[in-house]
Amino acid sequence: MPTTVTAAERNGPSAWPITLLVGLGLILVCEILLAVDVVLRDGAVVPYDALLPAVGPLQTVTRWVAQNMTPLCWVGYLFAFDGLLQRQGRGSGEISPVRARPRRFILCFLASIPIWLVFDAINFGLLDAWRYHGLPRSDLHRLISYFFSFGAIVPAMLLAAEFFQRAGLRRLEGPVLWLSPRAQTVLALIGLGLVLLPLLIRNPIGTVPLWLGFIFLLDPINHRFGAPSLLADWAACRWSRTVALMAGGLLCGFLWEFWNYWATAKWTYDLPFLGPLESIRYFEMPVPGLLGFPPFALECWIMFQSVLLLLDRLGLRFAEPLPNDAAIL
Repeated sequence: MPTTVTAAERNGPSAWPITLLVGLGLILVCEILLAVDVVLRDGAVVPYDALLPAVGPLQTVTRWVAQNMTPLCWVGYLFAFDGLLQRQGRGSGEISPVRARPRRFILCFLASIPIWLVFDAINFGLLDAWRYHGLPRSDLHRLISYFFSFGAIVPAMLLAAEFFQRAGLRRLEGPVLWLSPRAQTVLALIGLGLVLLPLLIRNPIGTVPLWLGFIFLLDPINHRFGAPSLLADWAACRWSRTVALMAGGLLCGFLWEFWNYWATAKWTYDLPFLGPLESIRYFEMPVPGLLGFPPFALECWIMFQSVLLLLDRLGLRFAEPLPNDAAIL
């Protein structure tokens, strides 16, 4: 059952939740200061143009924002989506999952860091599919930036998916897709092969199987042990969670690339296997690469369920359970 709120909470000051205003305000201020920095550096887009040192107090501030654009905007995003979901639930008795299940949200934020580091280590360390530029020189500054940037990745996509669910997707049904236990085992073995393939070929093309491998590998395991899974959804004609997650991943993908492009601490891609298509870009991302964000969201949700399953097996039941079979976070 959805978490209920009082009539006063539904119709009172929470009509415009403070987190929505704070989150949107933080993003807006960052966008303005970044725009000023771009003007002050004569429109240079790093790392292709060498930047001169900041001159004067104004550019010192704008350059700091430009270097910290990713963690600042994604913290603002989390605040904004908490408020957006809170406002979306007015009159229906639903509140933001951040407030309804705060321990689950905190665990999702913390689990997001090692989940992302798996992808980062393979794509950055082994495949050389992308590169970082302009990172802070201070170890402490860099670690703080990593903490907020990486911690926001999984909850950002899941909150967006929750929004799409409540906007109407949770009524979506589709055909029954039931797999036998033997078929699920085969699926998991295929997933294991897809995960290992990038480690063997050590070529940027390994990013393609990587964006699918953990779906095939872990979802059957989650299903086998009774954790929330896409296989259980599909067997019950529930396709809403799958579609909502993919939509949430695509939305976040557009925002990641948009906020990354003009920042001074950023990433770029090297995907030569795309051939001529590599030069057709949405900001830094080759347009075909955008197709990786929807399955990436599925992977991250599945990997988070695996984390929760492991903790449950260890007797560490920290997170609140999902309230129903449509909930995502």
